[in-house]
Amino acid sequence: MLTACGLALAGCVGFAGTTPSVPAAGSQFDGSYVGQDILLSGVAFLCGAANLPESIEVKNGQFAYPFEVNPPRVTPLPVQVFADGTLVGQMQYGTLLEEDSPWFGFPRIDWLTLRGRITGGALDATITNIRCVRRLMAQRK
Repeated sequence: MLTACGLALAGCVGFAGTTPSVPAAGSQFDGSYVGQDILLSGVAFLCGAANLPESIEVKNGQFAYPFEVNPPRVTPLPVQVFADGTLVGQMQYGTLLEEDSPWFGFPRIDWLTLRGRITGGALDATITNIRCVRRLMAQRK
């Protein structure tokens, strides 16, 4: 199990219980992927713009997805690429849910999850948290 915890923006990251039963990728998927990050569910002021251009750099079978914690504030979500092209990233973070109170938000712990696959030169992933669902589609340059 891979985990890392801190008190800054992210809290804890890890891949416990989410990793496929295949080894991590080496460099076979490394390179630049360019495409779009599209909001499928949620609202832009909480989830980021409806359509974001995205550039992802995969190096040594890993990359950092730029998660908009509170747009425009961004924190990197560590993502592992596996030998079969599967992508997995998971991070626990603190957030305020304003809908809990008309005067101020209450702190909550939420999980951000990225799951997807690289097939050929195409990267396709779904990113979910308590408020939002996004889809990342990119092509290797």
